[in-house]
Amino acid sequence: MDKTFHPILTDRQELSDMHLQIRRMCHDLNAPIRAIHGFAEILQRREAAQLSEKSNMYLQRMVAATYTMERIVGRLHQYARLATHEVKLKPVPVAQFTGEIISTHYRNLPDGASLQWKADQALVWFSDPSLLETILRELVENALLYTKAGIPPQVNIDWNAEQDRLLLTISDEGIGIDPGYHQRVFDLFERLHGRDHYPGAGAGLTMVLKAVTLLGGTIALASAVGFGTTVQILLPKHDGASV
Repeated sequence: MDKTFHPILTDRQELSDMHLQIRRMCHDLNAPIRAIHGFAEILQRREAAQLSEKSNMYLQRMVAATYTMERIVGRLHQYARLATHEVKLKPVPVAQFTGEIISTHYRNLPDGASLQWKADQALVWFSDPSLLETILRELVENALLYTKAGIPPQVNIDWNAEQDRLLLTISDEGIGIDPGYHQRVFDLFERLHGRDHYPGAGAGLTMVLKAVTLLGGTIALASAVGFGTTVQILLPKHDGASV
C-alpha cells in the first residue's frame, strides 16, 4: 500500500457556550431514556408470558434502541465535556504513562491479538495527561474494533520526540478506510459501517481531533480499504505554560 498521509483539517469553528448547552441537554435527556429502558425491562421480566411473540419482539427492540440512545447521549456528553476542557500542562513521563494505560485498560485482549508499544524511557513531555489519554485510548479502541473477520487485531504504538515535536504513531492491520472518507470519519457520529458489524457511536475520532486541536497539534492519516490504518499525531513543544 502507498502510505500517503492526508492531513486532517482542524480549523473547525466551535463555540464554548454551545458545548455547555449540549452538556446540559445530555443531562436532561438521560432521565427519560433511562425511564423508557427501565420500564421496558420490567415488562420483559414480569409480563413476557402474557404478551404475544410479536409484542415481546417489540420490547426487545425497544430495550436495544434505548441502549443505543444512552450510548450516543453519553458519547455526546463526553465530547462536549472535552470541548470545554481547560488545558493544564505538566511533565508526562511518556513510557510510564503509556504502560499504565495499557496495563489498566488492555490486559485482556482477544486470543491472538497483539498490542505493542515503544517509547524512550527517558522521554518526558509537557502536555495535558487527560488529553493525551483521550488520544491514545480512542485510537487504540478503534484499532482493536475495526478488524478483519477472523483475524485478531495487531496494533503498534510508537512515541518519538523530533526536535520540538512529539510524534505519536498508531498503526493497525484492520479493515482500513477509503481515502475518500479520511476527512468525514472525524465528523461527530459519522459512521461508515452498521452497528451490527462494528458497535459504537462514531465519536472516537472526533474526540481525538478535538484533543489534538486543544494541544495545538495536527493529525495525518494513511489508510486504504483492506490495508489497515496508520494515524500520526504531531504535538508541539510547550514550556509548561497553558496553551
